[in-house]
This record gives sequence, structure tokens and C-alpha cells, in this order.
Amino acid sequence: MALKRALRGRIPDDLLHLVPSSFDIVGSRSGAVAIIEIPDELEPYKYEIAKAVKSLNKNVGAVIRRRGARTGAFRLYDYEVLVEGPTEVIHREHGYSIKVDPTKVYFSPRDQTDRAEIADMVAEGERILYLFAGAGPYGVAIAKRKRVRWIYAVELNPWGFKYMVDNIRLNKLSAMVPVRADVADFCAGFKGEADRAIMTLPLGAHQYLGGVVKCVADGGVIHFYHTGPEEDPFKEAEEIATRACPGCRIISRRIVRDYAPHIYKIRIDLEVRRT
Repeated sequence: MALKRALRGRIPDDLLHLVPSSFDIVGSRSGAVAIIEIPDELEPYKYEIAKAVKSLNKNVGAVIRRRGARTGAFRLYDYEVLVEGPTEVIHREHGYSIKVDPTKVYFSPRDQTDRAEIADMVAEGERILYLFAGAGPYGVAIAKRKRVRWIYAVELNPWGFKYMVDNIRLNKLSAMVPVRADVADFCAGFKGEADRAIMTLPLGAHQYLGGVVKCVADGGVIHFYHTGPEEDPFKEAEEIATRACPGCRIISRRIVRDYAPHIYKIRIDLEVRRT
């Protein structure tokens, strides 16, 4: 791995195996931020590691270290800046652009394949609820590919809402409507019927599933995200779905990506049935 090779002679050989084999880069050629997880055993060498990451990626300005799990009302990671630089960037993927600061609103470039898959599932003219939308990447991916009737994108984090508004303008989207609200409050007052609901928050979305079911038309689809252990990644999510919507039918299951050691981020696609 290039990073380990770059660090030979700069950290002890017996610690090289602890150097991360991968890290995230958010941004593009015009500027990017690298996000890396460094184990505590490498604490004395964190700046050397960050310098090596930057030297291997010429478009990277800032290098930040992700620590712990997502916490707080807005489900953000705690970050430590190892190389100073701008963290607000424009990330490009699949023909669209996402303006974002990953220290202020959650965003993962590793979800881009899942975004593309969801966009491919959407039919022309659909009505879509996009909940826990953050900076809006799933909504942007859909609206750039399909002519939908509307996408209500709901986000409570003021920074997430700000970047979502920016991304709607940046990508010239007319069908995507930004809504700053708590998902529970929004769903309680929602009077329409959606053909599809997207619940991308893997930790906490299950608390809202029952309310979201009521917002989706008979025959509509809910994309419900959760986490699960590698030995049985879908079990808990399926049990939650069965309790929240006894009449719903599971139409597909997908492991989206690794979430933590031996834990996957998963997606269950539910067809809503009221009879």
C-alpha cells in the first residue's frame, strides 16, 4: 500500500501494519480534504502520517483525523486537524457536484455507488421524501438523472441545510425542495403521499420508520438504512421493519459498505402494503 511504503523509515517497522490501508478523500482536483482514522498506537506519528497522505495526493489541502463514533443531535464525527487547510470543498461524482464541509455535516464519498443505485431505481414523475438529507447528495443524484415530480429533502442541521440549498443551486435543480425541520415533525404534518422515501441515517432512522410508513402511498418503496454485524447483517433491520410495518414486503437487501470493524452499513428496501 502506497501510504505504508511512504512511511517506511519514518515510523517503526513493527508499527507499520497499523497504518490504515485506506482513507477518504472528499473533493476534486480543485481542492480536497483527506479524512483518516489513526489508531492510538500511532499517536506519536500522526503528523508524519498526515504529511504522507498529503504528499501522495496533490489536490489535498487539509488532512483531518476522524475519532470515535458519530454523536450528537446531528450525528457528526469528532475531528482532529493534522494538516491545516480548507475543509469546505466541492466533491464531484457521476456528473454532479456536492459542496460540503465534512466537519460540519456528514458526507461519505463511499456511498456514491449506493446513490447511483437508488437513482437508477427511481421512475419518471415520482414523488420522493428524502429524510436526514444532510447536504443532499442522494436527492442531487436522483434529480440529475430523472425527471421527478418533487423531492422534499428534510434536514435539521443548519449547516447541512445551508449546503443542501447551495447544492440545489449549484446543480440547477428545480424539483428538489429543501426543508429545514425535524423528521418527526415534518412527517407528522405531511399531508401528501410519497412514492418513495429514503432514510439514509444508519443510526437512529429506525425510530422514525413507523411515522414514515404513513407518508408513503400503497405500493410505494422505503429505503431503510441500518447497521448490522457481519455474521447476520440484516436480522435486526428486518425485525424493526416488521414491527413498524407488518404489511410491508421486503423486496431487496443490500450491504452498502463497511461501517466499523465487523459491522456493515446495510439497506433494506420495503414495499408498503396497507391491505
